[in-house]
Amino acid sequence: MFEKNQKIYGSARHLSRVAAVQAVYQMEQNPDDRQDVVRQFLQARFNDDVKGTTEPDLEFFTDITNFLANDLSIFDQQIAEHLTEQWKIDRLPSLSRSVLRCALYELTHAPVVPTPVIINEYLEVAKGFLEKKDVSFIHGVIDALSVKIRKI
Repeated sequence: MFEKNQKIYGSARHLSRVAAVQAVYQMEQNPDDRQDVVRQFLQARFNDDVKGTTEPDLEFFTDITNFLANDLSIFDQQIAEHLTEQWKIDRLPSLSRSVLRCALYELTHAPVVPTPVIINEYLEVAKGFLEKKDVSFIHGVIDALSVKIRKI
């Protein structure tokens, strides 16, 4: 699990993905001003809470978070199609939804990023926040969605 003030190892984009998942989670918890969440990260949270061994890719972070801030549930139907009957999207832990939403943004809006990279990156992010069984579940959903979206 990521601890406050713990350095996050990885590329600038990895750090941005970790922060994007945190921001999307925060947007869901406090939906009143989603753009304010993005501003908080850009103005302070990268310096105070999300510290990496490299500088984050701020443009990449804002691409993900600004898109999702406009419609947080834009990918929920696609996610729901890959859940079993007894599971509804509202039953998923909020952090799981956040990981899936960010991964779907990349699958649909970052065609230059190879699919295996997206899958691996979000699994690594999920490992920092979720239990092993939840990471396995996320892996299955992202993998199924990537086949459908990227037609691989």
